[in-house]
Amino acid sequence: MSSTIIRFAFTLYIVILTITTAHALPANGKSVDATQISLQGGSNSSVQWLAPAPSTYKIWLQVPPSSTASNAKYRLYLKGNRPGNRVCTSKDVSHPCFEVTINQAANPGKWLLLAQNNAAKIIDQWKFAKGGYVSVNARNISPAQQLGIAAISFEDRVLSIGKRYGGGIIFYVDRTGKHGLIAAPTDQSTGLQWYNDGFYSNTHADKTSVGTGKTNTAAIIKSQGVGFYAATLCDRLVLGGYSDWFLPSKNELALMYKNIGKGAAAQLTNIGKFTTRGYWSSSEYNNESAWYQSFADGHQDKYDKYGGFAVRAVRAF
Repeated sequence: MSSTIIRFAFTLYIVILTITTAHALPANGKSVDATQISLQGGSNSSVQWLAPAPSTYKIWLQVPPSSTASNAKYRLYLKGNRPGNRVCTSKDVSHPCFEVTINQAANPGKWLLLAQNNAAKIIDQWKFAKGGYVSVNARNISPAQQLGIAAISFEDRVLSIGKRYGGGIIFYVDRTGKHGLIAAPTDQSTGLQWYNDGFYSNTHADKTSVGTGKTNTAAIIKSQGVGFYAATLCDRLVLGGYSDWFLPSKNELALMYKNIGKGAAAQLTNIGKFTTRGYWSSSEYNNESAWYQSFADGHQDKYDKYGGFAVRAVRAF
């Protein structure tokens, strides 16, 4: 790993972390690409990458394979910059700027994560306001060097309800802000029975609280066996590179309706694109019926397991 420096007034020391996997876009990153060009050092040519939206990001840089620049200086203008201002300083409250020097010649083709190591704690998140951006200018490198421009990726670190993440749409986040539940972006079925081809049984999948859908799903399949019904449809689902989907519990289904369904606030109202049908939960009522929820009005009730309700899978993160 090459040594790099980020200048902060309060920083003890800074490091750049390098991922050693293939050069694909980092997980959950939002790529903002520049045309593949080669800028001559010492010129006034520059490239800017605008943050996708006001949010907190990890910033990944893919080093151009052909670059010979040993001191490429990338600047992070978290709130944008004043016209004509060439000074980069973190002390500017209204337009804070942080400069990162990267030895690109020593890291061809690699993705580098800008991270600060302060008092044994790695800080690798940058809070961008509207108009914030990352830039690089060829005048800041030696005239004898070439500055190739590849890509910057903004990895959104704020996990919030309504955000696309982990193969679907977040509809619940716990108090830590790090864990929650994700709904598949579309229905897995618009009408499917809860039980396995007419097989009534007490599956003991009677849990209703948030966090119990996965346990319920496993209990249903253990009792009902191999077949094509709501629980197995979710359990077999492979979507967005994930295979740990399950049928939501009664209370998980209620959160889905309230947070990304018709019951959600204006900006999030039915972003999950649910139909107005009823949806099965994994919560059993007794050996003959299970809980479902109407996504037309949010009403929950029990119904015979032969009912052909819609199915929407969820997964935890």
